[in-house]
Amino acid sequence: MWRYASFVAVVVRCLTPSRRPPQTALRSSPAALVAETSSITWRTADGSRVIDGVQRNELLRTALLRRGLSPHNNNSQLINCRGLGTCGTCAVEVRGDVEPAEASQRERLRLSFPPHELRPHLRLACQCRVHGDVVVSKFEGFWGARSTLAPSAVAKTYFGELEYLELDSNALEDLGWRLRDLGGVVRREVERALRDGPCEVCNGTEVVGCPNCDAKGRYETYGTETECKACRGSGQVVCRACFKGDPWDLEAVRERAGRRPD
Repeated sequence: MWRYASFVAVVVRCLTPSRRPPQTALRSSPAALVAETSSITWRTADGSRVIDGVQRNELLRTALLRRGLSPHNNNSQLINCRGLGTCGTCAVEVRGDVEPAEASQRERLRLSFPPHELRPHLRLACQCRVHGDVVVSKFEGFWGARSTLAPSAVAKTYFGELEYLELDSNALEDLGWRLRDLGGVVRREVERALRDGPCEVCNGTEVVGCPNCDAKGRYETYGTETECKACRGSGQVVCRACFKGDPWDLEAVRERAGRRPD
């Protein structure tokens, strides 16, 4: 039973976001606050509406949704990729200061796929951030790809705060590493549960010969014999095939390595 409890604990640790030190909030002067905000002029078939107080660097899609405006038409308010840049339904015409100023390669690829076609100022609202005053126009159609302006629509946030989840490249990379770690943990636990008897790799000792120095503890580099830093001269390292715990938890690996047999 303890084995399954340990497995659940490892899964929870893998899915828990890394803790970052809290950032100290700094008070800004009224003049600084004004300088840090921008306005969005939202153009639809029903006319123009100016939105003030948009924070600099705020994602355009998020800025619109949080203020009750939708960059998606009709059913695409429900059926969209939630800001991943893959569905193309938040396509809008943007004139003004946004970052990045030019569409990325991924954004251009999506906007060149029918029914869209690349044209000046066409952007995905989920792939650009407001850096100054901008004029945004929304066109008709499920993908917003027609030539006529769409009627104004009230934003429907079906998934609450998840509608505003911003998965940038760093967050996606972090998620990918966590899923990889979790996959390795699951695989090892399944193999251990199905295996009868000791580990086939280390025969139950939980240590194997160091591959960095061929289990010798030392190696020759530039004509000089050097102690192997991977195994600290012992010639042995922890067996990853049956290591109990997260193999990427370096402190746990070092603690286990400290209990190597002589």
